Formats: sequence, C-alpha cells, structure tokens
Amino acid sequence: MASAEPLLPDGQEDGVKGWCRRTCKSLAKGLALVLAVVFVLVWIVQAIVWEYATIGCSPDRLKDYDYPGGGEDDAGGKAFNLVPMISLLAERKPMWYGDAFDVIPSNEASTVAGAPVGTWWRTTGPLFNTYMYEDVANSQPTVMMRRKLIRLGQCHVIERCDGSGDVYTISEGSNYFANRFRKWLGMTQAMSYKIYKGDTLIAVAEETQNGFESIGFRNITSRRELASSVLEERHFHGQYDLWLVDAKKKDADLPAYVSSAATLLYAFFVMHQRGHKIKVDPNGPEGHGSHDGPSFLAATVENVTVGNVPSEVVGSGLRAENRVPDQLI
Repeated sequence: MASAEPLLPDGQEDGVKGWCRRTCKSLAKGLALVLAVVFVLVWIVQAIVWEYATIGCSPDRLKDYDYPGGGEDDAGGKAFNLVPMISLLAERKPMWYGDAFDVIPSNEASTVAGAPVGTWWRTTGPLFNTYMYEDVANSQPTVMMRRKLIRLGQCHVIERCDGSGDVYTISEGSNYFANRFRKWLGMTQAMSYKIYKGDTLIAVAEETQNGFESIGFRNITSRRELASSVLEERHFHGQYDLWLVDAKKKDADLPAYVSSAATLLYAFFVMHQRGHKIKVDPNGPEGHGSHDGPSFLAATVENVTVGNVPSEVVGSGLRAENRVPDQLI
C-alpha cells in the first residue's frame, strides 16, 4: 500500500524553493549591478575619448584666427568655408590614435594643386566616433562632427570650434525605411539624407552606391546642385582612396566644410566596405622563383584591373590588405 507521507520532511520542500528564489534574486541583483557598472564605465571612456578628440576646439583658441586653408567665393571668405572650394580627400595610413583623410587643394582639372591644408581625423569611441578637422598650418582644429544618439537612422551634427555660425545636421530621419528598400533593390541612388541649417531643412544629400560612388548635394526647394563629390581613384599612392569634393556650385546656405564633412563619412564607409587586395605571385621577383616577363605581371589583382594599379606598386609586391568593415554615418 502506497504511503501518503511526503517524500521530504516538513519544511524542507519550502526550504529548497526558498533557496532557489533567494539565489535567483541575488543573481539578478548581481547582473543588474554589473550592467550598471559597465554602463557607467562606457560613458566614462566615451567622455575621455571626447575630451581627447576635441583638444584645442574652443572659441578662445580661434580668436582672430585667419583660417589659412579656407576657400573664397561670393558667399563668403576663408572664415566662412574653412576648406578649399575644390579639394581632394586623400586617405592616410591608419594610426593607433585615429584614422584620417588629408584635405588637398584641387582645381577644375581635378588634380593636386598644392600641399595638404588640413586633415579630417576620426577618433573611435565606444558609443560614437568623433570627427575633427585640423588646419595643417597651425595644427588648429576648426570643425567638429559627431553622431547624435537615439535617432532613427544615421544623424550627425557639424559644429564650428569658434562657436560662430549655425549648426548643421545631416540626418537620415524619415528616409530610413525608403533608403533600406532602395539599397535592397540595388538602385543606383540608394541613400538620401536631409541637411538642416539649425532647425531649417535646406538641402538633401543623395548617395550613389552602384557604379561610381558619389554624393550630390541639392537645394531642397529649387533642386539646384550645391556641391558634389566623387570617388576619384582607389590607388592613390598605390593603395589609398582619393575623393574629389567640388563646392563651387554652392550657395550661402552650404559652406564648403559641410559638403567636405558629409563626404568624409561616406568615404570611411566605402573604404571599409570595398576593401581591395593585391596578391603577389610567389613565383614573381618578390617571391621564391624568378619572373621573365614585365614587372606588372608579378601581381594578381582582385576587384581591380591591372590598368588601374600603378606599375611601380604592383611590381614592388606591395600588399593592400582587406579592410575591416565599418558603418556609415
């Protein structure tokens, strides 16, 4: 006959359940504490990165500054544009303290017209990246750009270090879903961003991602072109990207540094998404064997044609490794 007595003595069953409840509560509290500590530490690290990246970006440092690298047009002078009206953004070798693109004066022929006048720096943080434009002549930061959090899609704010002028914002906003749909379909003009001057919508930036990577900046009402940028080449000095930014078709609502900053964001995206690679033939002059043919046959090129690669680069056996994917603005 089966016994009606409980398997565990009186009070022991409740004790096991109580121990489980207490253990679960303790684990939950411990996990919450760890997450809170991590959250605080992440913001502390971000604050340190921000302070480091924005050193020298203050109105006091720019009092009576003449902005030597700025361009001039009918809309304003050097202090208005901050960068040349036509310029080249040249990728630089990554450094441990940040990635960068040099700003080089250019002309109507899209060629190098002088030494670099400034550099766009990107300092990576745990929550967002900080972008800073620095004049070469005085190593003086003049423009700062950062991502705004808790926004639908990409959103970046561009501010002058001297505190003058309006704040410009490049925002995806309500275009977020349409952008993803066009990109999924593989349309030529996939991404579209709104450009605000203060709180006023003044222009749109339209990215071309199939074919030649480029950006067209247009007035929001007249649709007149204000500026444009295009990926000029992928093998500047053998392995770096080079962008042409033309702001001569602009009006007073879009200073040259705004189109330069927007192009910088796209340049970083393209640089990481379309990394190219040059493989050296092991039987070539830089390998273990010999090679009797012309030097340009010493390399096998992926994603690019031999005609696009300078012979001195391919022949020397230089290797341009694939870059790590990154995210657009």
